[in-house]
Amino acid sequence: MSFNSSLPIHNLETRPIAQGQSRQLELFNICWAIATLFHLANHHIFTDSFWNVLLTISAILLLSKPSSVGRLIILLVIQLFQIAVAMPGVVNHWIFTAFVNLSILQVVVYQVVKTRTFVINKELLLQNFAPVVRLELLVFYFFVVFHKLNSGFFTPEVSCATEFLTAQDSTGVFIRNWRLLALNAHFTIVVETLIPILLIFRKTRYLGLLIGLVFHCLLGFNPKDGFYDFSSMIFATYLLFTTDKFTTEVYCLYKKLLVWKNNFKNRLTSFSFSRLGGVVMLIFLVFGLLLVFVKVVGTGDFFRDFFWTAFNLVFIIPFLFAMLRTKNGSVERGKNIFRVPSWTLLIFPVLVFLNGFSPYLGLKTENSFAMFSNLRTEGGKSNHYLIPASAQIFDYQNDLVEVISSSDSMLTESATKKEFLVFFAFKNYVQIKKPARIEYVRNGARRVFEYKNPVKHNDLMVPDSKLLRKLMSFRAISKSDPAPCYH
Repeated sequence: MSFNSSLPIHNLETRPIAQGQSRQLELFNICWAIATLFHLANHHIFTDSFWNVLLTISAILLLSKPSSVGRLIILLVIQLFQIAVAMPGVVNHWIFTAFVNLSILQVVVYQVVKTRTFVINKELLLQNFAPVVRLELLVFYFFVVFHKLNSGFFTPEVSCATEFLTAQDSTGVFIRNWRLLALNAHFTIVVETLIPILLIFRKTRYLGLLIGLVFHCLLGFNPKDGFYDFSSMIFATYLLFTTDKFTTEVYCLYKKLLVWKNNFKNRLTSFSFSRLGGVVMLIFLVFGLLLVFVKVVGTGDFFRDFFWTAFNLVFIIPFLFAMLRTKNGSVERGKNIFRVPSWTLLIFPVLVFLNGFSPYLGLKTENSFAMFSNLRTEGGKSNHYLIPASAQIFDYQNDLVEVISSSDSMLTESATKKEFLVFFAFKNYVQIKKPARIEYVRNGARRVFEYKNPVKHNDLMVPDSKLLRKLMSFRAISKSDPAPCYH
């Protein structure tokens, strides 16, 4: 894994800028491939399907040569196929990843059509897709905050902010101090609001990146849910808010580390260490290995405790170093980093917005960036402070089912938890899993479904279109109020 330092740029005046942009694309490629591997690790799916095996291989190939646009395209395409196969059971950050991939591929097509050549200029590729992804990230952050503006999130007893803080609070300080615990919801809103606002403006952009790095770094260590896949994806997009000078500073640090590594290797092979130095190095090595072993055994998440820690050290330290060396701002003065070269490239940012707005339209509630927000919009009720349930123009969320009993274990669990299910999701589940028997209530009427005699249950056996089944996913709804913490 190395940076490509030679670029065929004939104009000597633009060469330093072009080199910086090319290296920035390489940095993004490295981090995008690493984020892919973190996702596969968090869900333990490196080799559980053909597409995941290809995805693992393509990510490793891109890491081995991050300067290759061809390898980037291969990773993006395979990633999209894997997401398409897995839908609708895809997590939120993976949906956002799909939008980013589609945006980059759209820019590739746009560039090929405009230049009438299949030779992709790397600097132009970065210039064209970076503004699109930046806009998409701002939209993503908007909904991460907007969905949390509900009564459930600000109720400490059920708030996801409370649940995740207590999971991460190993000292028990916040558990013992209920007032501090209650403030965490407000703190979360403030931080997640500040990050995108600070990223918008040139003078505050570095501060936004710094807050985001710390926030998402800590979020990745939460034992409640492995957020390191989500955080690593965010880190990759942060690179698109930096400058050519920033990338050059990272590259210079990388070269210095290579020199240090070679010197270390030479000293090691020539046995030029003193005896004391050798003993100290051995002690540190053994201590480090024992620390990693104890930590991993204690938590059972090797990727979080070892690789996520290592990635943060390798990523954040050079990031901070480069920020300090380029104090004059993260982009050139007067440069609009959100200006796209063509209005056609705004298609996917608009789709990102519509995806996030889906719950308020009466459409899907999963994969709409409403993860762990306590948002409730189903059954003609809305706990959101700004958008009432009457704003919905589709009726999917109003058609609810309560399972009483079933031969299916998942449906039995739903009955035990006293949950409602959206009929659209319930029907598709029944058609896929084919449970022998279900007793449920819909529209106030108690019904019994037997798969051996499906004629009586035409409403359950009529399939929806495959496209809708891929795009629409709904979470379960608790009967209790306020709404508890769900994904």
